Amino acid sequence: MKQTKTPILYSNGDSVVWGAELENKETQRFSGILSKQLGMIDCNNSSAGVSNDYIYRQTMRDVTHWLETGECWSEESGWVISENMFVTIGWTSPTRFEWWNGTSYQQERLWTGYDKWGTNDENLTTEDEFVLNQTEDIPSYIRTFNHILALSSWLDLNGIGFTFFNTFYEYDLSVDIKPQINKIDNFGRDKDQLCLDYIWKNLPKDFSTNTMYEYLKEEGGEFLPRNHPSDESHILWANYLKETRAMFVFRKTNKLK
Repeated sequence: MKQTKTPILYSNGDSVVWGAELENKETQRFSGILSKQLGMIDCNNSSAGVSNDYIYRQTMRDVTHWLETGECWSEESGWVISENMFVTIGWTSPTRFEWWNGTSYQQERLWTGYDKWGTNDENLTTEDEFVLNQTEDIPSYIRTFNHILALSSWLDLNGIGFTFFNTFYEYDLSVDIKPQINKIDNFGRDKDQLCLDYIWKNLPKDFSTNTMYEYLKEEGGEFLPRNHPSDESHILWANYLKETRAMFVFRKTNKLK
């Protein structure tokens, strides 16, 4: 196991953060570029096709493990021991979710529009009623917003610097004002049961400001056949995080318990 004084840059997310379609993910994805720029060890634990449930659960597990042992793992770095860690999370579509099948977690998603990646996915559909209900905006937004608030508060409580960003999803908070769906609980108060606009205002600003894809398109970034960012786009994003979000990454120096 490698022991070092070099800080760990822990990353988690979906295929975009993983570096899908890049020829050399380890060196071309933004986490590898950013960790090199900042003098850190790249511990990227992203996976293709995962949900925000997965990202939240895995990050809590990995960072808790690091807090207690100083150890962090990724496929490329193996196990690393370091006294300092910083976290960057690329949150994916909120309509993805996971469920327990009796032996392991199953990742599920709504195959539509923004969640299809190139011609390989064009004919995929979702028909199961359970999946359709779970991927509606209200439960999807609430679940993801709760993950973000809980994880950001927990990282802050433990003195771990972090930056969050919305990878590509465009949120529509107007669902909060439709009378037919404003009452979602059978118990408790009768009005203002959602309050999505209030919750949105309390999310970390680095998440709610804009999406990674919006920025890349504004800067002329290119995308690969399955709509993942090119190597040049990953460079653009790494530079953007370094230049505009250093206050989030470096706001605290953390030590192990």
